[in-house]
Amino acid sequence: MVRAGGPILGSVQRIRLTVLALFAAAAIAPAALACPKGYSYAGLYSASRASGIAATISMLGAPAAYGESSHVAGWVGVGGPGLGPNGADEWLQVGLATFGSSAGGHLYYELERPGAPPQYQELASGIVPGIRVRVAVMELPYARNQWVVVSPTGVSGPFYLPRSHRAFAPVATAESYAETQRCNRYAYRFDGLQLARRDGTWQTMRRAQTLQDPGWRLRRNGAAFSATAA
Repeated sequence: MVRAGGPILGSVQRIRLTVLALFAAAAIAPAALACPKGYSYAGLYSASRASGIAATISMLGAPAAYGESSHVAGWVGVGGPGLGPNGADEWLQVGLATFGSSAGGHLYYELERPGAPPQYQELASGIVPGIRVRVAVMELPYARNQWVVVSPTGVSGPFYLPRSHRAFAPVATAESYAETQRCNRYAYRFDGLQLARRDGTWQTMRRAQTLQDPGWRLRRNGAAFSATAA
């Protein structure tokens, strides 16, 4: 989830409830096709709860987000809106994002804790297609409800997420938020998907559910997938 002068990125549970507008393009030329405003997603989410998730994320082509608050992203994370204590928002995620006012990819993490606004932290910028970035979020095996972000820039945290121990089914997803009906450009690949066990070791993410909204093409191959514009 990303906030950088614009809306935050959503969660799997909220994604499933999102109602997307249909493409309003039947009577116009293909080159002028419009896309639905708002959020759309394509990715995988774990079939069971886990203590973290890791993936290698890369951009397959140059991204573009049209509109100052528009963005595209690929991320892994846990939690989401309404999933914390007493229905509070609570999440932690890490990935690559591109905003309407920026060029290239930005490595970031975002933290949301109950009663506080989301905290967006940029870790690196200038990421171009073809660069593979290994990232993870995980709960510390020796400290319940304490989570860290792991990336090529190092370890961030720990962050306290109340009542998060074994509470979340992790997600790996690409996301597009469109401020206008001009279609954002995006293409992400996720490799080496893994889930964290309670003891801090990792296992290949084998059982997962598919998430695919209109406007996306998802190709899955074992513990890897690509998500691109349809």
